[in-house]
Amino acid sequence: MLKALTAASCACVLIELASMQTVAAEHVPEELIGYWLAEDIGGAGVIADLETVLEIREDGTYGGTGGCNMFTGAFSVSERTISFGPTAAARTMCAPAIMEQEQRYLDTLKSELSWNVNGARLTLSGPDGGPVMRLVSAESPSSRSAEVTLRIPGAGAADRQRVRYDCGGETVEAEYIDAGSVSLVTFSIGGNYIVASGVISGSGARYAGGRYIWWTEGDEATLFDVSKGEEDPGIPCEKRG
Repeated sequence: MLKALTAASCACVLIELASMQTVAAEHVPEELIGYWLAEDIGGAGVIADLETVLEIREDGTYGGTGGCNMFTGAFSVSERTISFGPTAAARTMCAPAIMEQEQRYLDTLKSELSWNVNGARLTLSGPDGGPVMRLVSAESPSSRSAEVTLRIPGAGAADRQRVRYDCGGETVEAEYIDAGSVSLVTFSIGGNYIVASGVISGSGARYAGGRYIWWTEGDEATLFDVSKGEEDPGIPCEKRG
């Protein structure tokens, strides 16, 4: 059952960080690694046009988004079972239907599950053997790319600087590009690739791109999603190294 609803109605109220337990996976089966898009959770379908993503990584960590909040954690895996550890996640309040689906999604990941990959589909099953979540392979955002060249009249060589941040448990590498009067920042977070341009700021450096605002001051940065309203506290990021 698909319900027509988008995440545009989100309204952010707070950020909460759960304690994160390390669960090391010594060997992750190759067929499990990648981005998986939920098609069904507990037989109730999923909301149309709302991406619920599970990324399973080779290093024994997982992440993604429940449709409203991004999350990350660690997992253990055997030949046919997988156990997801507690998540570290930004707690943002979205529309009730979105929050209900996200909670079902995260609750499903709390149990030890059996897994089966058949072609481009991943099925997670509960203790009774019945499927509790069906997912389809989704192309990694980093595997799709297009090259864009900008020529800035009157500007000399562009100055580029890469800075790594810890954003709620997710490592984000931002590249700052300055050429003449043009200032840009590019980075990926939660499966989204963002290009933002410098805009006027009362303090620090402020960049705007699409629905996102990236605001830096000293060794700290904050990512805001303007679609979540003026009360969005943003995702806090701290410079690493």
